[in-house]
Amino acid sequence: MCKENMYDNYETAGNVVKMGVKKANSKSINIFLFGILGGFFIALGYMGYMTITQTMRTRVDTGLASFLGASVFPVGIMLCIVVGGSLFTSNNLLTLALFDKKISLKNLFRNWTLVWLGNFVGSIIAAALAITAGLYKSEAIHSVALHMAEHKAVLGFSQAVASGFFCNVLVALGVWMTMSAKDLVSKVIGVWFPVMLFVLCGFQHVVANMYVLSLGKMLGANYTLGEMFMNNIIPVTIGNALSGGLIFPAIYYFLLLKKEK
Repeated sequence: MCKENMYDNYETAGNVVKMGVKKANSKSINIFLFGILGGFFIALGYMGYMTITQTMRTRVDTGLASFLGASVFPVGIMLCIVVGGSLFTSNNLLTLALFDKKISLKNLFRNWTLVWLGNFVGSIIAAALAITAGLYKSEAIHSVALHMAEHKAVLGFSQAVASGFFCNVLVALGVWMTMSAKDLVSKVIGVWFPVMLFVLCGFQHVVANMYVLSLGKMLGANYTLGEMFMNNIIPVTIGNALSGGLIFPAIYYFLLLKKEK
């Protein structure tokens, strides 16, 4: 990315604050609907991941399968950024606007709650439609979907929190990179690398997990709803919020906004 196609860090912090003000003050129905779109788009990325890796792990190479799947997955977040969709993970950055006293704590939690619920609804819709469309009819991709879902449902609480923390280091800062770019190509490149890396490393993204775990239940995976939430959805939400919604916004507020004032 050329220098003239980018904002510097101080300008980017201002852009993130402006985004936070706009999203935090949006109508509740708009936040919820954008959340549904976000959940649906992330599900599309995971459909691509499962499709490309369904037989490669056993027939070719596990690492190569992971890399190719991770290379496809970022399409979901690219769609959110370019055509419109909100994710709980990227909206964690709204905390920067809170620290800058541009939005209220009430509106921050309203946004997070509604977009989280919207992401879940979008994920469930996508899972039901994917099954109806016959995407998971073949034994190979059906097996991959069940294996992934059952693996996610047995994570320990602390493991899920830590993995979620690492995930949103990459996702939130990938979104930060798109906010530093002025043109579409730079935005796409900026978000692709961090998102690809989190998927390659197997870190836990709560919105992606909403799709995988909902899909797994619909396909008959062996876990309860309690295990789904207590072993994954809740701790991963916490981990995502700790990094993308607390630690990094606090650091960047101190370095870029408080100092500037």
